[in-house]
Parts: sequence; C-alpha cells; structure tokens
Amino acid sequence: MTAYEFIFSKKSTHRIARHSVFWLAYCIYFYLQSIPPRTFDEFFVRRTYFIALINLSAFAPVFIAVTYFFIYYLLPNTIAKKKYLRFIAGFLLSYIVGTAINYFTAEWFLIVTAFFPNTFQHRLEMGNYNTRWGMVIATLALGIKLSKNWYIQQKENLEIIKRKSRTEMQSEKAKIHPELLLRSLDNIYDHIQSGSDKAPSLILNLSEVLSYSLYENENIRVLLKNELIQLQHLIALEQQKKEGCLYIEMREKGSSMNTYVAPMVLVKMLEQAITHLYRAGLFSCFVRLNLVEENNTLFSTLSFRHEAGKALCNINWESFITNTRNRLTAHYDPSDFAIELTKYRSEIIVKLQLELSEHGEDKKLIPNNKETAYGDL
Repeated sequence: MTAYEFIFSKKSTHRIARHSVFWLAYCIYFYLQSIPPRTFDEFFVRRTYFIALINLSAFAPVFIAVTYFFIYYLLPNTIAKKKYLRFIAGFLLSYIVGTAINYFTAEWFLIVTAFFPNTFQHRLEMGNYNTRWGMVIATLALGIKLSKNWYIQQKENLEIIKRKSRTEMQSEKAKIHPELLLRSLDNIYDHIQSGSDKAPSLILNLSEVLSYSLYENENIRVLLKNELIQLQHLIALEQQKKEGCLYIEMREKGSSMNTYVAPMVLVKMLEQAITHLYRAGLFSCFVRLNLVEENNTLFSTLSFRHEAGKALCNINWESFITNTRNRLTAHYDPSDFAIELTKYRSEIIVKLQLELSEHGEDKKLIPNNKETAYGDL
C-alpha cells in the first residue's frame, strides 16, 4: 500500500486502515491528556491510568459519532449545497445533543472513579468540556475531508484538461491539412490527364501519408525511421506541384534512427510550413530539412530561402512555432524539447531539439478511466 493509496483510495481495506490510524492516534492523544496526577507520586499509581482509560471510554463515543455526523451528513447536505445556516443549526444541535449525552456518561465516570464529587455541576462541566473536544476533532476531520475533496477536484480538473488536450492533439495529428489533400489530388488528376507515369507513385505516396496519419498516431511512440519515411512521402507529393518550382531537400544523419518519437510531429511541422508558403504565394521557395540523431537526441533544422526575403519574413512564423510547440507539449515534458526561430533577410530557420525514447510503448492513447472518486476522511 502506497502513501497515496492510504490517503485517497476508496477501497474498503484502505479506508478501514486510514480511519483506524486516525482514531488510534487521536485516542492515544486523548488518553494521555486525560491522565490526572495531582502529585508526582501519582504517576506511579495504577489508578491514575485507570481513570484516564475510563475517561476515554466514557467520552469517546460522542466525539466519534459527532465526527461521522459532520463528514457524512453535514458536509454533503449543507456545506456541499451551500446551505450554511443549516450547517450552523446542525453544528449547534450536535453540541447540545453531545453535551446531553456526555452529562450522563460523566455521571458513570464519577461513579466508577470517584474522581470528583458526583454533583450536577461536575457532571455538566465534564459533559460540556468533553463535548467541546468532540466538536474540535469533528471540525478537524471536516477540514481534512474538505481539503481532500479540493485536492481530488483539482486533480480531476487537470486530468480533464489533459484528456481534452490529448484528444484535440490526436484529432490534429490525424488530420492532414485540407490544402495539402486538395493540392495532392489536383496534382494527381493533372498527371493522370496528361498520361504521366508519375501518377501511380503520387497515389502511393498520398496513400502512405494518409494511412500513417490515421493509424500510427494512435501509438504513443513510433520508430523515428518510420516518421522519416513519411516525410519522404510528403516531400515526394510536394515536389510535383504545378504551381511552381518549390524545392524541398531532406538530409538525414544518425547512428541508427531506431529510436522512438511521437507520431506525426515532424510530418505536421513540415506540412504546415509548406502550407504557409503556398498561402503566401512563395512557390519558388527552397526548403531544406536537416535531421541529425545523436545520443538519443534529434537535432532538426528547417530552413526556408527565397529571393523575395521580405515576403518570406512577412509570414506569421510565430504562429507556426506556437502550433508546433503545442503539439510537442501534448507528448513531451517542456524540458524534453527546445524550439527556436531565427529570421534573416532572405532566410528563415527553425531549430528543434527533441529528446528521443529508446523504447516504444505498445499501448494506445485511450481516455484514462482510472477511478478518481476517492473515499472519506
């Protein structure tokens, strides 16, 4: 049993253990503070500890009952529903009823121990005093429960946000930009109409990219070399456009390329960069992608060069960087990657440094259905 399970688990064994430890700790404290030596010598008299035990036995039932009344009735029926006047009424009622019960248990205590004269005043004082102890521990338990509820709610909210972000990013990964799809289909149609022998290879490249985006993105990690293969398919599609002479060059260097990366991260980065260029009408742009894998780290340099450097700088590259960073954040800790943008007069350079995994996970990205509604106290 971990500390987290002990505190938050809803399992009956964990809850019983948690409640037992709580009450054992408090009863020990209550017992020790009930030891009533009047002189130093009474520390060595058995009767001193017997009186403390009878005191605990007489008044423990009330503060235990009040505590569970607070956390099982008042909390869900008053505080949770923001009915604070009803809570105050319940609080005062608990105090009155507890004092009444302790009045009679105080009489039993005085009869058994004869510690004080068995008078109305002593019975009322003891009943009232020990009921206050019960109210204190019940309020403490209520505070613990409220703190746990707040902590659990925050975790659930964070999990919902992460799940939503993960779902959105999965949808984004699976979605090849419509402009790319339309350009590719239009280009394939033109080659078919002209009788070009390049049409079959273009269809195959488009099929590979679409298949990869639909199926491989369900994996948490894929082989880096598989991601690079899809980059090659994407480049092959973009090299044959009728609009102009967009030229894309990719160079790879690495020890094995058998490390793992989040799927579609590099493909989407290049695809969106190309889309930005076409939207700006920069069809004759030179694009170079250098990929170096070293010590389980990928160093990527994506550069864009065009004769009309000013037009290249007018593209909203900050938005491109933000979108790329958001995709990376959905799969990596911020410390696992770094991305920066450098602008020159006729060249734009995007540098990405990304930590790679040595092993891929076989499990799919599915919603986390782990139970997060935990127990009481």
